[in-house]
Amino acid sequence: MASISSLGIGSGLDLSNLVSGLLAAERRPLENSLNRRESTLAAELSGIGLMRSAIADFRASLSSLSNADSFTTRSLSNSNTDAIEASVSNEASPGNYSLDVQNLAEQHSLASSSYADINQEIGTGTLTIRFGTITGPGFGSFAVNPDKAAQTLTIDSSNNTLAGLRDYINQNEFGFSAAIINDGSGYRLTLTSDSSGEASAMEITVSDSDGSDVDNLGLSNLAYNAGAANLIQTQAGEDALLTVNGLTVTSSSNTLNDMIEGLSLTLKQETNGTPVSIQIKENSDALKSSIESLVEDFNSMISQLNDLGKAGEEESGILVGDATLRNFVNSVRSHITSEVPGVPGDIRALVDIGITTQRDGSLSIDSGKLNAALSEHPNQVKALFAPVGETSDSQIRFLDSSDASMPGQYAIQIDQLASKGSYTGTGGLAFPLTIDANNDELAVSVNGKSSGPLALTQGSYADGAALATELQAAINSSSLLSEAGVVVTVSFNSANGSLAIVSNSYGSDSSVSIDSVDTNTTATLGLAVGAGSAGQDVAGRIGGTPAEGKGQVLTALGGDAEGLSIDVLGGATGPRGTLSFSRGFINGLNDFLGGYLDSDGVLTTREEGLNKSLEQIADERAQLERRMAATEERLINQFSKLDTLLAQFQSTSNYLSQQLNKLPGSGQLLNKK
Repeated sequence: MASISSLGIGSGLDLSNLVSGLLAAERRPLENSLNRRESTLAAELSGIGLMRSAIADFRASLSSLSNADSFTTRSLSNSNTDAIEASVSNEASPGNYSLDVQNLAEQHSLASSSYADINQEIGTGTLTIRFGTITGPGFGSFAVNPDKAAQTLTIDSSNNTLAGLRDYINQNEFGFSAAIINDGSGYRLTLTSDSSGEASAMEITVSDSDGSDVDNLGLSNLAYNAGAANLIQTQAGEDALLTVNGLTVTSSSNTLNDMIEGLSLTLKQETNGTPVSIQIKENSDALKSSIESLVEDFNSMISQLNDLGKAGEEESGILVGDATLRNFVNSVRSHITSEVPGVPGDIRALVDIGITTQRDGSLSIDSGKLNAALSEHPNQVKALFAPVGETSDSQIRFLDSSDASMPGQYAIQIDQLASKGSYTGTGGLAFPLTIDANNDELAVSVNGKSSGPLALTQGSYADGAALATELQAAINSSSLLSEAGVVVTVSFNSANGSLAIVSNSYGSDSSVSIDSVDTNTTATLGLAVGAGSAGQDVAGRIGGTPAEGKGQVLTALGGDAEGLSIDVLGGATGPRGTLSFSRGFINGLNDFLGGYLDSDGVLTTREEGLNKSLEQIADERAQLERRMAATEERLINQFSKLDTLLAQFQSTSNYLSQQLNKLPGSGQLLNKK
């Protein structure tokens, strides 16, 4: 087959250009159509991409308003930050507080007599340290702190020097620390309780290997108790003492987190009659800033979308007349300006806080109206944007909601209050009661966690309160329990003479059992191996819907209230008021935007359709190339045959001319006029 470049060789005609022209004439309208369609689709795809970017930027700005807990709605002023350091949370109620610090909490500190050398031996035996309250004068009496366990230190050849005892103490967690100080007269061992407060003072009793536990020789030099106060008290354990709005308050620590709800205080200096003024006020600056940012970001999105959809004689937007763009703009305006269902009070839409829609679809803010709403009704403004729940009963707190929770007001019915697991021993305990080697050991399990072996301090206990204090201290000192966050309270019932051990957690997972006891424990203390009474979960309904109880938390399982959770702190069974819940419009708006932006969203579907159309155009281009190749081949075949035929005609013509020229007289005949 002749190539297009060899056409016309036989005939001498320009058949190659003729074929190229015919091909171009046939290709041009089809290719132009494909180019126009491809350009339109590419521009449309670019426009959808710009639309996606504008919506995504706006959606990202919603996070600051999606959670009511993130709004800082309290501010604090403090007249003397050198004396009191203060911080406030949203739970605090606005108010004014006058605080006068008369005394700071102090850690109990003791010092030994002088030693010539830090490596001087100090004797051997055992030191038993108990924490509690010392009353005077001097070391008059001692009351054990039930929340701190006694510690027994064994002093032997491995640690019986001044430096050895210091290191032994500091390498373990005994509840106090040690140091060696040279005061000019020699080296003194100092012992300091890790905790401040009167109830963290140290009582130290000695069992000295030299046979005397109270003299100033050997290990007895470190005794500090009612019988032998051989250590020097350098600082008494003291509680912080202050007045708050004229009321006297004491604290074992200089950090007070529970005195005023939502207010945390750290006492740093005594104020000596010059009170510190602390004022808690509503602070809506962060919420206002977030609202202003929302409006700014919304307007930025609307401006970009308006540019994409604008119509003009000189220049139009990429998506002018696009139905997807038009539907989105109409819907997002509706979402952001509609009333929010379930919001209590008069603030139910953006217009109620001074935000209105302009002719171009953007929003404007009336700052005066917004400031007034934030000042007078901050909680209603929060409910306008984010999920918020309010209960009418002060002993029930709103905790959480789920995506299924619907706005509305729901009646609360409590059928059963949560309770704690407990163990009650048999009664009839007689006092004074002696703890000795036959009844000083036991093991318990609390909330399914084993305490391991526990040891009670041997001695005579004058009453049930003292015994309960010792048992509580022993249980709460278990490292296995403390690591699991388990705490108990032990009390003595004087009416029937029994001990009761109660877990400090609520619910069906709360339990107390006795795992093992000593030889005479059951007979003398009324504690026998066995399980106590398990705790109960709260039970009830929210909005008439069955709810699941877990400890004190009650969560609705279905209906419009599904996912609403409340914390039932106390009170009685029966009707307990209502829970008002509103979702705000941010979550709904976020879901709406996700319907466009997500992997199965409107814009994704639109982009997939456009990309498929572009792929189809690519296929049509390939088909066009195949068609043109076939047409070219056909034309070349046809014109090749023509070229061959013409060449034959020319060859015949040339032959005839040559033969005629050879005839006699052919020249005269040809030249004859």
